Amino acid sequence: MSGPRPAARLAPVPRPDPGDAPAARAVDRGAAPSAERRLDPADRARAALRAGRIAALTAGGLALGKLVAGQLGQSMAVTASAVDSLTDLFASSANALAIQLAHAAPDRSHPFGHAKIETLATAGQGLLIGGSGVYLLIEGIRRLLSPEPLRLAAVTLGAMAAAALITGALVAYLGRVAARTGSSAIQADAVHYRTDIAANLAILAGVAVTYATGFSRIDGVLSVAVAVYILTSAGTLLRLGVRDLIDTSAPEERVGAIADALDAMRARGELLGHHRLRTRIAGRTLFVEVHIELSGDLPLARAHATGDRARDAILAIEPDAEVLVHIDPERDEPA
Repeated sequence: MSGPRPAARLAPVPRPDPGDAPAARAVDRGAAPSAERRLDPADRARAALRAGRIAALTAGGLALGKLVAGQLGQSMAVTASAVDSLTDLFASSANALAIQLAHAAPDRSHPFGHAKIETLATAGQGLLIGGSGVYLLIEGIRRLLSPEPLRLAAVTLGAMAAAALITGALVAYLGRVAARTGSSAIQADAVHYRTDIAANLAILAGVAVTYATGFSRIDGVLSVAVAVYILTSAGTLLRLGVRDLIDTSAPEERVGAIADALDAMRARGELLGHHRLRTRIAGRTLFVEVHIELSGDLPLARAHATGDRARDAILAIEPDAEVLVHIDPERDEPA
């Protein structure tokens, strides 16, 4: 068919505002949002920002407590954990700022919004944590080669036990907030604080063994182990951040669910086919773009209505997505 296409792009529409119910599990950044955990956009912003501030305050308290305990007990492993908590403080503070900026309304310079600021914060957090890991690795090797006796067992052991309990409570809280808000920055916070729990417990056990046996090189070994653990966590965060910064597609299961919904419309005869289904993730937002194929002689109003139904079918699966539907005449482009 010659002539202009029946309809142009359809702009995203406001999405339904379902009620809130807390989710019981942490969510992968690539996972589809659950209907039971969604919040109003303004509530999402407030909840994520509050969680970021709480994480920063908690990290600051942990860093101070561990630093005092590490210096009093002359434990490099405990001091290393304090440095890790100090980087957590900076990372969580940056996250809180990024969350505030990412939820700002679209403007003329940023018509697609500011969601990628969260993604950038995630990648930056990976770099910051990686730097602290390198420092701890160097200090751990130094302490391994030149061990020093530990002292004040009650102080160091008590500090690490308290840190493990506090961090565990923080991880549980951040996981719930990440599930309810879909915030990649809060998800990143939950991931790296989760690694802190294991590190705190390992240091607690190692320091106890050192006091019991008098073998002071265990402190250096633990410092190196914590450093390697931190570097691994940093690599994971950096990979996740870079993935979204370069517009990587959503996971296959999410894309497949969208394709299935469009195929169901084709099976019902509502459209002739679809092609060029593309997705990308920016922070908490999934962007979806697809071309649907309709009869070339279909009236413009009906073609537009079909495009609306295709968009609504996608939003039924991905309620927080930004959806763009292109309408093409039949055989305008092969499927």
